[in-house]
Amino acid sequence: MKGKTFAILLLVAGLLVALALIPTGKDTKTTGPKMGDKLFADLPVNQVAEVAIADAENRTTLVKGETVWQVEERSGYPADFDQLRDTVVKLSRLKIGRSFSGDPESLVRLSLLPPSDPDASARGTRITLKDASGKTLADLVLGQVRSKEDGGSGGQYLKKADGDTVYLVDASFRFLKTAPTEWLQKEILNIKADAVASVTCYAGGSQEPLYTLIRSEKGKDAELAPVPEGRSADANRIDQVMEALAPLTLDDVQPADGPSAIASQSTRLVYHLFDGREIDIFPTVDGEEKYSLRVAAREPAMAETPPAIESPPEVEKVEEQKEGDAGKAQEAAPRSAKEINDAVAPWIFSVKKWQFDSFVTQPGALLEEVKKEG
Repeated sequence: MKGKTFAILLLVAGLLVALALIPTGKDTKTTGPKMGDKLFADLPVNQVAEVAIADAENRTTLVKGETVWQVEERSGYPADFDQLRDTVVKLSRLKIGRSFSGDPESLVRLSLLPPSDPDASARGTRITLKDASGKTLADLVLGQVRSKEDGGSGGQYLKKADGDTVYLVDASFRFLKTAPTEWLQKEILNIKADAVASVTCYAGGSQEPLYTLIRSEKGKDAELAPVPEGRSADANRIDQVMEALAPLTLDDVQPADGPSAIASQSTRLVYHLFDGREIDIFPTVDGEEKYSLRVAAREPAMAETPPAIESPPEVEKVEEQKEGDAGKAQEAAPRSAKEINDAVAPWIFSVKKWQFDSFVTQPGALLEEVKKEG
């Protein structure tokens, strides 16, 4: 090879190396999360103190109180913590299936516009997580769920509220609830029927009961007193009254005007428990068929003298968990009347009609139909 030709080849090679080193304006390094990565790998789950969920029709704000999570739109009534925990944990575990830059057309098609957008057909559901200082930890819009051929979920499309990248993740929030009533802790009380010694129904301020359901001893069926001559008690209806607190659940809730409002109720049922606690139920219904309850609890020392019960057995003690039986959860001690009262007395509970009907206030409803001869 001639010296001149070799020099030219060296020059060309040098130019090629130089060109390779010149920036092209494109970052060839992989940035951001990749397929298979967790989308919110750095989410500090234990620092979450507020969760806001909103769609085009509803908004729910869940805030961490001193002792329990609360539903802000229901004056701080306790929230369903299990449902909240499952939602936040699911967010922290989301894995990316694919991602792409979302243009206006794809954001509309995948329903990834914010809930406030004018285009109703393209609105998604927004979830915002904040810490106690108000700092945003995560803010995203959930869009269309990707369906499989068998009808199951193939993940869900979502985007961060302040970004344009669309992610298809490996789980979906198809059944995520957005209305405040759907996030309330539903259980008001859960007192099994066999813990109830008697039920006495009173009208207004009268001390004379309309009727009494009483067990002669624990484990026996409750009996109605009085039973009019020529009539018989309806055992199914009696059981319905005795079982009405196991569990008692709500549909909605609102703050009460105060304890004095209970005294104005026209009817009350007093559940006397074998351990001495008493639960008062004040059922009311308005003209629009809205069924409501007030609930109060009293300690034995504060309670009225219950109807006589022959030789009531002692309160059963919870046995200590046996060694080698770690899989069997120890039964929790029942709440004191004060604990119950602190939780339920400040509220008026809306309930379903079938639950309301379990609190029978008319003695005749506890009697069998009179069979006419002929």
